[in-house]
Order: sequence, then structure tokens, then C-alpha cells
Amino acid sequence: MEIGKNVAIYISDRSHINLTLNVYNCGNQDISFEREVKLDSYAFYYVKDGSGCVTQRQITHKIQAGDGFVIYPNMSVSIKSSYKLTMNVTWVAFSGYLVERYLNRAKLSSYEPLFADTEDRELEGIFDTLLRVSMKMPNRYCKIMAQMYNIFAFLLDHIQDGVRGGVSTPESVLIRALDFIDSNYHEDISVEDIADSVGVNRKSLYTVFKNLTNFSPKDYLIYYRMCKATALLKEPELSVESVAVSVGYSDQFHFSKEFKKNVGMSPTVYRKAIAEDPANEYMSPIDAVRQQFPELSDDLPPRFE
Repeated sequence: MEIGKNVAIYISDRSHINLTLNVYNCGNQDISFEREVKLDSYAFYYVKDGSGCVTQRQITHKIQAGDGFVIYPNMSVSIKSSYKLTMNVTWVAFSGYLVERYLNRAKLSSYEPLFADTEDRELEGIFDTLLRVSMKMPNRYCKIMAQMYNIFAFLLDHIQDGVRGGVSTPESVLIRALDFIDSNYHEDISVEDIADSVGVNRKSLYTVFKNLTNFSPKDYLIYYRMCKATALLKEPELSVESVAVSVGYSDQFHFSKEFKKNVGMSPTVYRKAIAEDPANEYMSPIDAVRQQFPELSDDLPPRFE
């Protein structure tokens, strides 16, 4: 079956629930000039022909045939073809409980969303197959999901073969680490996990954090969780145990001990104090990080409200 250009295939909507992956739509499109995209889901784009650039988080990346990139939810993204040329792309939009974890393992992020195909265009074949099976009933969803897992398997198998060349600056390492913490603070993450997510070792990550923020990665993670916790404690219907779990602590007593150590009072006492005087809220040591990097005002919320 020949795959045509400029097609879009409806697959499912938000009523379809799968814990690992949900596929919403896929298709192929010619892009001329510039296209603005903002999705409430993730999407993979693969460049079949042509060249251009993609801009996400105000960072522009050059792309050409054989390259791909990830679009992250609720982010404004610009996809632009080269001057007076047409760029053909295949895409698939999806979400899922484990997507962020898969992408982190593949060393992909909203700051570095690019990946590259092999010389024999192995990944292109997977995208072509996904598009082809999406048009064929019955049982297309199982076949689509098989190709989605093939895409993730390819990305995990070729972590070192992507197009993300060049030397990362300390600032870019820090930004990606903060982004990872913001997305995963509620999970049982470690400093090693943060370092792995940005492609550096633990010692290098420590050096970057100390030099640029004056905090260790571990301390920053704790402060961040405490900021999130103080915001949640303003909600009277949430139990302290629920707040603890929401910020990454499975043990309520450990959370309470850490909270009192950093905030100066127990979660229960803090909740009572903030109810009596809303102005008496916790000021975290990491509030200064935003002031230190004013150009990141949209990415590093210091008050966590």
C-alpha cells in the first residue's frame, strides 16, 4: 500500500486510556514557510524530505531529512522549512504515564528535542509502517502501538547517535537539570537520575549547581519539594500524608522531619500559621535562582504557586 503525502488519520481521543501510551493521531504533511504548533500531548515529528528548523523554548535547532524531534505538551513550537523549499514530515501525537521516563532515558528534553536516524533510514521505516497500519482495519491500534514501542526502542538503542552534538555549557546543563526536577520531583528520583537526564556524571552536576546556584543538587531538590509542599498545605482538604506523597516522599514521618528542618515548623503548624496569616509564607533559599537567571522567567518559577 503506497503512503500518500498530506494525510491525517484519526485514531482515538481522551476517552481512550492506556497507562503506558495513548496514540491520538498521526499523519504526513508538507510544510512550506512556517507552521506554529501547540499541542496538549506529546508528538514525534520525522523529516522525510527537505530541511528547515524547529524552535522550542526559544531555542532553534536545524533539521534535515533523517532528523526527528519531540514536541512537548503545552509548548508553543515553530516548524519552518528552508527558504522557498518544502519540508515533508510524518508525525504521531501521543501521551502516556511512562512517556516522560522513556524520553529522559533517551536523553531527550524540551531543550534538546532532536534525534537522528541511521544511515539506512531504519527509523523512517518505522514511521512509514506506523502510518500504513493506521489506515488498515481491523486491529490497527495494536499494530500502531507496536510501532510506537519500536520508535522508543530505537531512541533508547541510539542515545549516542543523535544530532545533539557540541559541548553543553554549564548554564544549559543547569537549565535541563532544573527542567527534569520540575517534571519529576514527585517521583523517587536521586541525584544520579538528575545527572543521567542531562548526560553528565554526578561530580560534574554538583560542580555546575554549586558554581551557578550555590546549592548542591540534593539540597536544591529538597528545597524545591518543600516549596511545592508549602503550596499544597494551603489546601485544607489535603492530608499531610497526601502532600508528602505528592512531593516525592513515601514516608510521612521522613517528610515531616525534612519539612520542619527546612521550614522551621511541622507541616501541621505551618498549615495553621498560613491559615491565620497568608502573608507568613515560606521563602525558599532557591528563590534567588530566578533572579540569577532572569531570561528564564517562564521556565523557573520560584514561588511554585
